[in-house]
Amino acid sequence: MPGQIRASHYEDPPLFASEYNPPYGQSIRQAAGPLFEGLSRYLGDQWSVGDWGGLLAARARQRGGLALGGGKSAEPPQNLKEYDPEWARAFHEGTVGQSCPHQRMLSQVKVPVLVTHHFRNIDHATGHLIGAISDFQMTKVRELIAATGQPLEYVDLPAAAHTMHESDPVLFAKVLGRWAKGLGA
Repeated sequence: MPGQIRASHYEDPPLFASEYNPPYGQSIRQAAGPLFEGLSRYLGDQWSVGDWGGLLAARARQRGGLALGGGKSAEPPQNLKEYDPEWARAFHEGTVGQSCPHQRMLSQVKVPVLVTHHFRNIDHATGHLIGAISDFQMTKVRELIAATGQPLEYVDLPAAAHTMHESDPVLFAKVLGRWAKGLGA
């Protein structure tokens, strides 16, 4: 409800890149798309298929793309055992944010924002995004938020993992804590 959110941190957000047909840059059909498609196909809704070996074989055949945790283990890692492949299907099929285009959402920001931008690269052979959001897409995010008049702080962390809060909680707390202290009362 209005007034309940004081500020917002966007941690390496896949804005535009998680849309099926984004107005800017690469879509979900690139970058994480093949991974999500595989999770959905080989694990199935609520793990109804559960073909871990098939998923590993399919990922091994794909060139580039995002890594799948668990390596070549006969068992998936715990975080994937707790993962709901329906989430992957919603992203791969483009239904997850179908009624909330990112351009419209960003043009209505009403609180100060911290955006952290983590590892990203463009595969020069395919033009596909490796990461959550490209530099071009992040430029558009920043332009849209700036147009709302809300304060925006951008922190470029190209060596950070997508889930920096998990992989480097000390850096995450340092960046977020410093920004939060600057918000005032």
